[in-house]
This record gives sequence, structure tokens and C-alpha cells, in this order.
Amino acid sequence: MPQGRRGAPRAVTIADVAREAGVSRATVSRAINDSDLVTAETKRTVQEAITRTGFVMNARGRALATGRAETVGVLITEPLDELFDDPTYGRVLRGVAEGLLGSGFLPVIIQASSESERALALRSFGRRSVDAVIHLTPYRGSDLLGSLAGAGLPVVLCGQLVDSPYEGIFSTVYSDDVRGARLAAQRVATAGRHQVAAVLGPADNPATGDRLRGYEEVLGARLDPARVVHTRWDSAGGLTTTARLLVAHPGIDAILAGSDRIALGALAALQAAGRRVPEDVAVVGFDDHAIAASASPPLTTIAQPLVEEGRIAAQLALEMINGADPRTEVLDMRLVPRLSA
Repeated sequence: MPQGRRGAPRAVTIADVAREAGVSRATVSRAINDSDLVTAETKRTVQEAITRTGFVMNARGRALATGRAETVGVLITEPLDELFDDPTYGRVLRGVAEGLLGSGFLPVIIQASSESERALALRSFGRRSVDAVIHLTPYRGSDLLGSLAGAGLPVVLCGQLVDSPYEGIFSTVYSDDVRGARLAAQRVATAGRHQVAAVLGPADNPATGDRLRGYEEVLGARLDPARVVHTRWDSAGGLTTTARLLVAHPGIDAILAGSDRIALGALAALQAAGRRVPEDVAVVGFDDHAIAASASPPLTTIAQPLVEEGRIAAQLALEMINGADPRTEVLDMRLVPRLSA
């Protein structure tokens, strides 16, 4: 092993391999990348020199040699607690990991909910720390989208459709929230429910707007705006918001929840108020997480293909890394009927 100035071992470099093989550093780099510019005999010579010297290329050196970091960044801008508390992210990330398996690229999670964190992420992208970015649940109109468009990297938007001016710049995969919401609303409409309430997630979240639109398209006047409320995506938000809603509108006979976690809170509030589900009030969730089937009563909900969404996001990222044009994939949703509605 080469010695440092004070006799301590130092890491073997491409320069050491080049000296051992009797070729230039550029030739070593080309041989490592199996370039057609290097003969088979020279490649063997370089490989033998690598074996003799014990050279192991680190990530930075590999990126310099190949022009690739061999990583795909998964950018999440929601608060950190949502990343760990909301099963949505785990299912999408599982799909991304499965989609990249065997591709030679690893997923790297980048959580950046503050302006300073997002600026740091963008600087990192500018240094080509990743080969592509999968941005989960992007916000329409966000300045971040413009910055990503100018980053010079393949970008996949996962979870929401983002309209022009970014069409043709980003690849997109999303599940059709409007259609899913229509299915939920049709479930309570066909059951003859007339005083329907919607307990949705944060008003600025794009999924919230799309789900409300789907409810309104089906229910019309049966969904009075006074019975449309917003809360956090979790069960605590669902409980407190539903409890207030029942006091203000005691005649409610159906609740459309913006997530399964909100729906669990709604079920708890209804139980505390002595309201039977579904006899007095029907409840429909959204997501079909594992908690929906184990709820009491089991929760009728809308299933999102979240793992598939992640897999396709990974596929789109790999396609763009290899020079393909951006494209859009729209996934369907389905109603999962259980006992709550």
C-alpha cells in the first residue's frame, strides 16, 4: 500500500493504478467504465493493476470517473413528523426502492421542509450529488418547482399533477384524487345520505383540493360549504374537528374523510357522541392503509396504489437518466367497501 508523508498507509488512487499499469489516469478511468476506446488487452492490464494495488473506488471518485453519482434523490418537503407518522410515505418509498432494485442506483431520502433546507438541497443537486430527483407530493405554484426545472437534472413529480409551465420538463406519476373522491361521494349518495360533511387535510395541500372537487361534482348541494372543514392529516385532527362539526351540525349523516387517519379520529368522535356507524353516520376514508381494515367498524375507503406509484416514479427517473423524454402516468383508484359506509 502507498505510504503517506509520515509513513502511514494512504488510500490507493487512480494515479497509483495508472503507474502500476503503465498507462494514463484517463485510460484507467475509461477501462473502469468499459469504454470502447480502450482495447481488451489494456482493460486486462488495468484490472490486474487494480487487483495488485487493492484499489477501491469511493463514491466521489466513481462519480468523477463515470459522470454519475449512482443515486436517485427522493425529495420530501412535508414536515419531518409526517414522513414518519404517515404510512403514505413508507408505501411510496417502498415502491421507489423496489423500482431501483438491480438498476445500479440507490435511493437517497432528502427531507427539506424549511427554506434553508430546500436551498441546501438545491445546492447539492447543482453539484450533481444525485442523478435524478423524485419529488414527492409537490405543491402547485411552488417556487421550488421552478428551481428544480432549472437544476439540469431529470425530475419526476410523484403524487400530484403539476400544470404548465412545467409540462414537458418533468415526468409525473400520480393517482387520480378527483376520481377517488367521486367514488367515495357516490358511496354515500347511493346510500341516501343527504347531510354530508367533508373533513379534509390542510387547505393548501393539492390533494385536498382535488378530493373536495370530486366530492362536489357528485354531491352538489348535499355538501354544504359550512360542513367542509380542514385539519391535520392525523387521527387527533380528525377527532377534534369532527367533534366540533357534530356540535355545529348535529344532523350530519355522512362524513367523507380526507385520509384514513382522519377517519379514525372521526370514528372516535362519533362514538364519544353516541352516534352509531354506519346506522346514524356513514364514514368513508381515503388511502386504504392497514389501519382501515382493523378499525372499528372496518373502514370503507378509497385505495391508492401507492407502492405502484413509487415503482413507476423510479422507472421514470431511470428512463430520464438514460435520455428518455418526460412522460406522465395516471393511476386509478378503487373503492374498498367495508362496514363503516
